[in-house]
Amino acid sequence: MSSQSDLEPCAHDLEAVADLDDPRWRTALRTVLDGQGLDVVAQPIVDVAHARVGGYELLSRFAGPPTRSPDVWFTAARRHGLDAELTALTVTTMRALAEERPPATFWSMNIEPHLLTSTPVSEALLAHGRLDQMVVELTEHVDSRHDGGLDDVLAEVRRLGGRIAMDDAGTGYSGLSQMLTIRPDIVKIDRSLVSGLDRDPVRRTVVRLLGDLSGQIDSWLLAEGVETWAELDDLLHLGVPLVQGWATGRPAAGWPGLVPELVTHLDRHAVRADLGDHVLPLVRPARVHRTVGPHGDQGPGGTCLPAPLGDHGPAPGEVVLDGRGGAWAVVVTGP
Repeated sequence: MSSQSDLEPCAHDLEAVADLDDPRWRTALRTVLDGQGLDVVAQPIVDVAHARVGGYELLSRFAGPPTRSPDVWFTAARRHGLDAELTALTVTTMRALAEERPPATFWSMNIEPHLLTSTPVSEALLAHGRLDQMVVELTEHVDSRHDGGLDDVLAEVRRLGGRIAMDDAGTGYSGLSQMLTIRPDIVKIDRSLVSGLDRDPVRRTVVRLLGDLSGQIDSWLLAEGVETWAELDDLLHLGVPLVQGWATGRPAAGWPGLVPELVTHLDRHAVRADLGDHVLPLVRPARVHRTVGPHGDQGPGGTCLPAPLGDHGPAPGEVVLDGRGGAWAVVVTGP
């Protein structure tokens, strides 16, 4: 008599298989869709002006088998027509986990633009309440020929309190064009621009131009893939207010805080005292809203970084001061 493993493809055998069209991949994907094998880690997004975690990017991890990167898993899902289902499961899982994140932080996740209009993904994203403090990251490569369906989904995300980020910005003309069309709330500088930034004046010029453009469309600038202190220092001098990368905090289970070395580095370079001059294109002069104690009225860490992403932050045009009269939160201007 044949055993179950003789009758069905076995996912364990995929470890040595390079062909993503192999039917055993479908078995592995179905196992994940049935609730086994999808894990989530969080990578800190650092508000360097205040030396605090302003938010987290949530990232998928797959326990396997097979042992492959998330990109490979999602590519395999697309090959087998399961990418919308897998993305919808990821949205649902991450939304539930995000309820446990530290107070006064936002969270983000990456969704392929063409999947946002699929029924499984749009329902998982839009049919279960408010999206306050959630950021939906789009890859740069949004087809300029897309119909109004994507625009409608993005408008609904914003109506529900969510925000839009453009991933991998600055790596092509199409990305700059889409920045002007989509008007993202956060613009993410691609790792290809961050790598070697401290040694390349051309890269610094491109980042400076992205900062100017972000200011014109009222967006925050976020540098991803920061791996060295030298890269971080150049980003700080260029006025990039949000950073993310292995140098500032690696992805981990739970909700990782700032690494002590980063706090020491920021203090040594007096970033919090200097950055105000650089973020002026992203904020406008604000009047005092109220004063709070040395740790803010929500305990250590103060109030939420960008008011549009918080539940209890000051309104646009207002700023919270600490007990010494210093600004406790930078307030992003809205449209």
